Amino acid sequence: MTRWWRLAVAAVLVVLLAATDAIPTWPGLIHLVALPPLDQFADLRILLSHASSWPLFLVLLAGVTAVRVALMAWLLGGFDARRLRFAALFYTVAFGPVLLAAFADATAYAVLYSRLFWPAVALIAVLLLVLGPVPWQGESRLRDAVASTWRRGLRVEVMLPYCAVVLTLGAVADRVPALTLPLVPVSAVATGLAIALMNRPALRRPGAVPTALAAVLVVASTVFVATRGYDEPEPGPPQSGSLLLLSGINSTSGRGTIHATDVHRLGYRCDQVYYFSYAGPGDGQPQRGATCPIRTGAPYGPSDTQRPFQVQVDLFVGQASALPRPLVVAAHSHAVWVVWEAIATGRVGADALLLVGPFPSTPTGYPSPHVDAPGRVFGDLLRVATPVADLVRFHFDPDTPAARELLGTAGAAESILSRPLPATVRAMALPSAADLPLMPDGRRLDVERNGCPARVSHPNLPESAAFEDAAIRFLNGRPPPPCPLWRDWGAVVVRPFGMPPSQR
Repeated sequence: MTRWWRLAVAAVLVVLLAATDAIPTWPGLIHLVALPPLDQFADLRILLSHASSWPLFLVLLAGVTAVRVALMAWLLGGFDARRLRFAALFYTVAFGPVLLAAFADATAYAVLYSRLFWPAVALIAVLLLVLGPVPWQGESRLRDAVASTWRRGLRVEVMLPYCAVVLTLGAVADRVPALTLPLVPVSAVATGLAIALMNRPALRRPGAVPTALAAVLVVASTVFVATRGYDEPEPGPPQSGSLLLLSGINSTSGRGTIHATDVHRLGYRCDQVYYFSYAGPGDGQPQRGATCPIRTGAPYGPSDTQRPFQVQVDLFVGQASALPRPLVVAAHSHAVWVVWEAIATGRVGADALLLVGPFPSTPTGYPSPHVDAPGRVFGDLLRVATPVADLVRFHFDPDTPAARELLGTAGAAESILSRPLPATVRAMALPSAADLPLMPDGRRLDVERNGCPARVSHPNLPESAAFEDAAIRFLNGRPPPPCPLWRDWGAVVVRPFGMPPSQR
């Protein structure tokens, strides 16, 4: 019983550090007293986002690791060389994949790319289920502990309820931030109980539970994929005026997914449709995947979408001002900020906005090269990883003007979207459900209609039936369809695995 007091001391220490702002308070705080390697994942997320220099990062990493090793040795029964060696080896083996998960997590939050967040969560979930039971199998050597864990079916009869408790505590902390600190001791109690239950005999048929779990996951995944489609909506009535489409960052003339939007289904003829160019005015662009010929604007490429933000706003004002009214503007992702800035500041008028895949906030950011500031280590790693990202067709340069002004600056999106739109401008926002974990302050914008998060990936949202249906309903004054509560709750459950807030 004495060793559990050491876990209680760890919980009290975490609460004191958070209460004094020595470490950030966010739903992931409860993971600092979780089973390894989830505790290590929490440490690395804090260090990547808050360490202001490499020397500080390395010193803190060494200190935190030493504390982790000592705590595990104590929980294993005593502070001796054998247990210290076991704990040190365990955290050393886990460090590489946990660092990869933490870096992917930090990158997803910094560049607002949910396709990195979900693999990061999946990786840490697998690591927790596979490695979490290992230290508590009563073995003195790591290799023997791993073998024993596998023979005992990964102790899923303990790990699954434990994971359910951790997810529940994180969801409560996300929904009621005031409870975050009180939930840290609760998380420590759950960890202690899980360790204690590891001392009980394993199931007689330990392989049956992992097999059943795998079957359930396969069935659930199949059902999820099979039910996420949307029926094509009935075409809307003819619309007057014009429709201006803006693609997102790193797009190319005719090759952004919003270019493929079925404008005819929305009620527009091709002679009413215009496509924004990040390269400025011109006599037309290649049609490529666009639904209609692109009759205006100069051909542009990904580098043009990275121009300074105010230059992009100026280009939008110039291309939108002379279009026939009433004017409907459909903007995807990054372009939402461009359109909002121009219209909220009164530089150009519009009648309705269709905001597709908007991000209400830029929650983290990263410092400029060679600048010692919070996030320095992450920023350097991000720049090193940029060439590798090109291999998987994720083209991103963290130091282009647009990236620095918007993604590199925590709070940039909030400062843009805090300006209200004119009362005469109707606006609808439709987020992707996959993006919701990257919105720690919620998904809602100050607009007339916040659409139900669509079960469509962020890049494909503008060409989806979900967007077409939402746009047709909004443009014609029809109510939106019912929105299931679980569309938001999926993000609530996983958001504690995201990054802590930045120091602004």
